[in-house]
Amino acid sequence: MRTLLTGRRPRAIASLGIVLGLGAIGTLAAWSDTATATSGVFSTGSVDLQLNGDPGNPTAYAFATLTKSNMLPGNSVAATLPVQNAGSTSFEYTMDAAATTSPLAPFLKVTISTGTSNGTVCSGGTPIATDVALVSGGSANLITAPRTLDNGVSETLCFQVKVDPAATTAVQGQTVNASFNFAATSV
Repeated sequence: MRTLLTGRRPRAIASLGIVLGLGAIGTLAAWSDTATATSGVFSTGSVDLQLNGDPGNPTAYAFATLTKSNMLPGNSVAATLPVQNAGSTSFEYTMDAAATTSPLAPFLKVTISTGTSNGTVCSGGTPIATDVALVSGGSANLITAPRTLDNGVSETLCFQVKVDPAATTAVQGQTVNASFNFAATSV
């Protein structure tokens, strides 16, 4: 015959067994350690396009050598402009010419090269844009294929502006101002 354990004593013994069993698990010792790794310094690069050593932003660089009064059809003026990368990373740049509203604008043809200037024409070097007409009250793309400059490097561009020999008498006595707008993007 079986006897059933009833009462407090058997329950107390069973409870004590559970407590001792759990206590034995919780008293196991574990070795532990931690470690930390610190990184080096993180920094960002900079893009700094300059024109003849001038940032040209927020105040435009005064390209005063590219000006001429009393031009006639076929006349031209030329001047050089150093483009520099004063930043810490390489960049690519493009350039357009924005002209004021004037009937003379489409009769002014701009040529850009890496050549030299005698004050009237550019010679030598690599052609970049040839006889691109200014747009009255708009922009004309002059450097559409991005040019790359590594940091600390510069290149000199020669600008030649010529009055189209086919200019009509309607543009006599007219004036136009042009802004050469450079845009650089890191590579």
